[in-house]
Amino acid sequence: MEQLTLFKPPYKYIIDSCSIFSQKANRTYRRQVHRTLWLKIDEYIRANLIVVCSEIFDEIRDSDIKDWLRIQQCVVLGIDEDIQLNVRKIVTEHPEIIEFTGGGGTSSGDAFLLATAMKYDLAIITEENPQKPKKLPMISKNYGINTFSIIELCEEEKWIL
Repeated sequence: MEQLTLFKPPYKYIIDSCSIFSQKANRTYRRQVHRTLWLKIDEYIRANLIVVCSEIFDEIRDSDIKDWLRIQQCVVLGIDEDIQLNVRKIVTEHPEIIEFTGGGGTSSGDAFLLATAMKYDLAIITEENPQKPKKLPMISKNYGINTFSIIELCEEEKWIL
């Protein structure tokens, strides 16, 4: 359990790896084209408004992306007892959230991302399809957690880029 403090952390959003990777050269929101967008996201990360959970951070194998998160001094929220209890509840109620990857392993990043969002009352930034029942946006609705794609984040925050 986390120690209680007088002030609530400024965290507002937690970001999924698919949104983080969308800045890569071959992706939808490539940084070289959407520079202003990513400067705004950088600003939100530095202000601790956008954070990442440790499970997602640990899954990132791209050294450029890891360096970018470190340079922005992104807060990486660790796993604690509350988050573990949330994960247990999520995977029990929605076992489809655990993905079996092609490499023979599993990915539980989404379950930890959602569990962390639940603990800190955060909205999730993800590019996953909101219409697919086995994906994060649909499952998040069951727990009252809002999800936003990057373009929806721009609309929510009223960014004019």
